[in-house]
Amino acid sequence: MSTLLELRTRARRLADAVGNNFFSDGEVDDYINTGLGELHDLLVSKFEDYYVSSATHTLTSGTSTYSLATIGITDFYKILGVDINQGSDTIRVPRFSFPERNMFSSNTSIYTDKGYTHYRYNLNGTNLEFIPIPNAAETIKVWYVPAYTKLTTDGATTDGSLAFNWEEYAVLSAAIKMRAKEETASKTLERELERMTMRIEEASRNRDAGESMGIIDETVGVLPGYWLLS
Repeated sequence: MSTLLELRTRARRLADAVGNNFFSDGEVDDYINTGLGELHDLLVSKFEDYYVSSATHTLTSGTSTYSLATIGITDFYKILGVDINQGSDTIRVPRFSFPERNMFSSNTSIYTDKGYTHYRYNLNGTNLEFIPIPNAAETIKVWYVPAYTKLTTDGATTDGSLAFNWEEYAVLSAAIKMRAKEETASKTLERELERMTMRIEEASRNRDAGESMGIIDETVGVLPGYWLLS
């Protein structure tokens, strides 16, 4: 992990801007944070769980829609899944698509089986909506990818999930922006950034080299398919 100060120093060196007051430290920091945010996007798009957070919340009977802020999520980027505790079981809540929004509105008997309610969720803007409308105070757990958090102090460090050499993406990105503002040549740096992007995209795949991903078997365990088939 590198500090913001270290990244800023490396960016200034790469752009031949050490001691150059044409760029304030705050400006270079903005460039670095933009680069780290882009790197965050690259890693999230590989779907290798580099960044995972969770929040729990208790549903309210008669309430179907909950804002992410109400659930306690203030750094939301992408949702990974929702669990619900029913009885002694923790159950995955499947997603429903917008055209399915009224699928449980007329016949409530189709969503209850073996003492469980077959909830589904939908992410709508900054809200989570559940169908059918909850009729009990049950606890949900929302798994999500957090948004990138800016580094704001010299001693702030990059996320531990980042390989040290991947941080160079943000350094190169910042140096290119500094060169652009100075209207000086940056082609060499741009080619290096392209090369590094390709290397990160390739290296960040298959994070778990020991176990490959597989198709979920919904007929096993306490997943919804198990109740429907049993």
